[in-house]
Amino acid sequence: MKEIKKPNFIIIGAMKAATTSLYTYLKQHPDVFMTHIKEPMFFNNFKTENNYIVKGRKGSKISTLKAYYALFDNAENEIALGEASPTYIYTKNCATLIQEHLPEVKIIAILRQPVKRAYSNYLHAKRADREPINSFIDAINSEEERIEKNWSPLYHYKEKGFYFIQLSSYRWETGGGQTLYFIAELTGLHTMLATH
Repeated sequence: MKEIKKPNFIIIGAMKAATTSLYTYLKQHPDVFMTHIKEPMFFNNFKTENNYIVKGRKGSKISTLKAYYALFDNAENEIALGEASPTYIYTKNCATLIQEHLPEVKIIAILRQPVKRAYSNYLHAKRADREPINSFIDAINSEEERIEKNWSPLYHYKEKGFYFIQLSSYRWETGGGQTLYFIAELTGLHTMLATH
């Protein structure tokens, strides 16, 4: 029977905080295998029917464990097998699903100053022609209503900046040796992390 290869680390986000850069650097290392799909977003879609409102096209979803593990089939002798899905930090069920299916996985979270991250997220959505609102302030002011109407987390610019709340879901109490690694932009955020 063929060995099922699984990741031993996951980059969970945050979106617009250099996850693509880290993914690219790691992919170049001979001892690291990264999935060919940069953002599989499997745990966002597994056991979940979200039907979010999203402007523009929706991508295809990986929604079975078999399809997810197949992303790692081409790993050979690499010691580290990983993926980067920057929405895992924010999506509510991801931490629980990751713990359930990959209890030994290492978690990497990259954090960026929240206002800069939110504005970069807004600009990303505008460039992709997915954001119909022409003002960042108006988009922020529309956020609560959008969340109530089930708009995609792509549009949750402000809410995605509350890192302490999001990361508390990853504080697993199983004693299985899980590790949460932080990479934080050094603009005062390190102080916030040290005091909570």
